[in-house]
Amino acid sequence: MESTLLKTSGQDAVIGIPMSKQQFLNWNPDDGFLYEFENGLAIPTDGMKKAERYLVVNIQDKFAQLKAYHEGGRLLAETDCWLTDNQMRRPDLAFFSKEAIRVVDDSSEPIPPFVIEIISPSDTVQHVEQKIIEYFEAGVQVIWHIHPELRMVRVFTSLRRNITCFENDAFDASPAIPDLELTVEELFTL
Repeated sequence: MESTLLKTSGQDAVIGIPMSKQQFLNWNPDDGFLYEFENGLAIPTDGMKKAERYLVVNIQDKFAQLKAYHEGGRLLAETDCWLTDNQMRRPDLAFFSKEAIRVVDDSSEPIPPFVIEIISPSDTVQHVEQKIIEYFEAGVQVIWHIHPELRMVRVFTSLRRNITCFENDAFDASPAIPDLELTVEELFTL
């Protein structure tokens, strides 16, 4: 399939492959990319980098001690999250309750109340900001943006409310997972 230019903004260009949702669902690309879907285009993403895995392990280790985990909830890595009928995103981690995980009916897509995105230098500001809007419009309650290059975490609880955390600052996933709390230092410990 041939790719096409989706949007341009200055030097930012997003390339997508035109296809229907059904084609996307049946497609098995072998080019090393993970794909998100947006309004008839498959959009390549890099996926999680090796250097970012320890961050996920630190979050998962903390989460495994919590009530939500023991009740069957899980933080799933790079899983399909259909935010609308024509838009699928793959956050680096997304929280699903036991009940949401067991939804297998194609007519209903559970929206995770909590997502984590690890922001890479290759992510464009426009794309990162657009995803915040999309997540909240879909019903996500909390977003963590982890910036490894800056050793910084930004926590969004609405389109208009966020905090930026460094060093020993504590942050949490309330109201989605009230007892999931870390400091920036804990998160970035190798």
